[in-house]
Amino acid sequence: MKDHCQALVLEILTTPVDGNTLWIMDDNPVIEDFLKLSGKKKVEVLSNRYDIGRQMLQLGLSTHLSDFDFSELPEYQRIVFRISKEKMLTHHVINSALRKLAPNGTLYLIGGKQDGMKSIAKNAAEVYEQDVRASKHGNAYLAEYSPCADSLKNSALLPDAGYTQLRLVEHPLMSFYSKPGVFGWEKVDRGSQLLVSCLPKVMQYMKDVSSVLDLGCGWGYLMLATADTEIAQRVATDNNVAAIDAARRNFAEAGLNVECVLDDAGKHINQRFDLILCNPPFHQGFAVSDTLTEKFLASASRMSRRSTRAVFVVNQFIPLEALSQKYFSECRQLAAADGFMVFELRP
Repeated sequence: MKDHCQALVLEILTTPVDGNTLWIMDDNPVIEDFLKLSGKKKVEVLSNRYDIGRQMLQLGLSTHLSDFDFSELPEYQRIVFRISKEKMLTHHVINSALRKLAPNGTLYLIGGKQDGMKSIAKNAAEVYEQDVRASKHGNAYLAEYSPCADSLKNSALLPDAGYTQLRLVEHPLMSFYSKPGVFGWEKVDRGSQLLVSCLPKVMQYMKDVSSVLDLGCGWGYLMLATADTEIAQRVATDNNVAAIDAARRNFAEAGLNVECVLDDAGKHINQRFDLILCNPPFHQGFAVSDTLTEKFLASASRMSRRSTRAVFVVNQFIPLEALSQKYFSECRQLAAADGFMVFELRP
């Protein structure tokens, strides 16, 4: 089915406008048609994703990589945002973007009905006192806002749960720092818990574990689970700026010396590890994708030595055994519960 949201974003971005445009991108996929933007110097990108930042730079677009920090950005004539699946992130972006519009500028919000776009558009219109309704374009909705000076002076904001700040989460298993925008930011993922329960079984047969990699670390749970094991080198990597910020804080609080790397599935990490832990994402934007799992398998394979053990946990509908055959010679299922499966992979 055609993604009318992506088509609408492209249509707006390629419509001429006097002044600069800011294109805000979370983890929604970049489609082939966006290559048409190459060389359009009046379009800038703001993203919290390392891979998106790299792609946009390759297109020749000025790119700002941060956890949606607007503080150092100039004013824009046009700001375009395909809303995020994280509601508090979306609210933060709307609150910030309206304050970065030129006096006669426009904020374009795009999203599908299933994304909560209609309610978000309505709430934004009420808070910012604008007569705006989301208009339908195929399976997409579009809402346009202007920087109304009177409403911006009010203290009212769309609630964003203090988006910019890490906060302490008191979970029954452990306390940790996290924030909206990090995958599973208020919980300990059940799949990751299942993986951790398998670690003693994996490590009892390993002669030496001098290095461990948490591939796609999120706020750092898998690495934190190794805290009681003496390991000389720990590395954690994630594609999301907010995740790296949270993981770095949690490792510091736990007294763990971990090198935190902002990267695309460890693409630029040039070393091999004894143990690799991974709970790969299976969503890209609002879509489910097997290709992400394969991407993480390829990275794990590249960073493995002959004695390495890579431990993956995936949702039961991800065909990891079949996908892994291209990258690993052995794939052994260790556990299955609550819709998750844990596998040990060996080169």
